[in-house]
Amino acid sequence: IQQRQFNKASNSTYCIFMVNKPYAITCSVVAFYIPFLLMVLAYHRIYEPWRGLQEPRQHPQEPHQGPQEPRQHPPDQHSSHRMKTETKAAKTLCIIMGCFCLCWAPFFVTNIVDPFINYTVPSKLWTAFLWLGYINSGLNPFLYAFLNKAFRRAFLIILCCGDERYRRPSILGQTVPCSTTTINGSTHVLR
Repeated sequence: IQQRQFNKASNSTYCIFMVNKPYAITCSVVAFYIPFLLMVLAYHRIYEPWRGLQEPRQHPQEPHQGPQEPRQHPPDQHSSHRMKTETKAAKTLCIIMGCFCLCWAPFFVTNIVDPFINYTVPSKLWTAFLWLGYINSGLNPFLYAFLNKAFRRAFLIILCCGDERYRRPSILGQTVPCSTTTINGSTHVLR
């Protein structure tokens, strides 16, 4: 603002967005901190039962035996597959949430702090933090493609204009012209 006051010959225009303290706090709390808290609570509720599944199940001791170490059930194939699937889902959620927080936290922390330190955060730092947040949106398709097999297959089909080598083979064969779609990792035939 001062630069524009003293430089009347300059024809450049600046759009400076300065927020007051209540607006900075309200905007940041509503746009980042409340959703962040809700995600942490939701993921905690997801992980809590998942951790319970990791503890080995035990046979109850038979009444006629003396005290001894309880025997563990050998994991069956279904529970082993389920555990692998849930572990992968938990890692995926953790990575996506971690990237979201790492990308947007600098901006929203600075957004609250700047009005309290008399707007002394350098504009280049502001811009860098804002673009770091925008980069998160660009990262999401790649994170999902890297971490989710069904998403990766659908992404390749879209990028490669429906190339047949990325489609799953249909159970019904190709006798009837049809299109397929993948939902939650399974292919569905549309006629």
